Amino acid sequence: MNLNVNFGLPFVSVTVYFRGLKLTLEKVLLDTGSAGTIFNADVVGKIGVVPESEDIVDTIRGVGGIEYVYTKDFDSVDFDGVRIDHFQVEVGSMDYGMKIDGIIGFDFIQRAGLIIDVERMQVYPGGNRVR
Repeated sequence: MNLNVNFGLPFVSVTVYFRGLKLTLEKVLLDTGSAGTIFNADVVGKIGVVPESEDIVDTIRGVGGIEYVYTKDFDSVDFDGVRIDHFQVEVGSMDYGMKIDGIIGFDFIQRAGLIIDVERMQVYPGGNRVR
């Protein structure tokens, strides 16, 4: 998959599945410096991802400050054919001063075995294509 650079940062697209519904997120930051994966609440809300009483609420900290998030178990997250089933994702407002649909963090990158080739501006699957 090609990396698209916006604001000097690498972006990709991913497809998410939640309770049988599918949504493609077009502006997802590929971030090896983020421990976890997070999706924009407004965007994934289109397929019914909303806070529920059993969700875990947490606070995350990053360069942009502090944000309150809740955790959801997605049916799967698919990155160019690399699909991880029952993947937990944090969901938050993602008010970072630019419109993004989410962040693919190191949790997904490592589990999927992604290979990031910045010279060719490509991301390749490593190992198994289904996890």
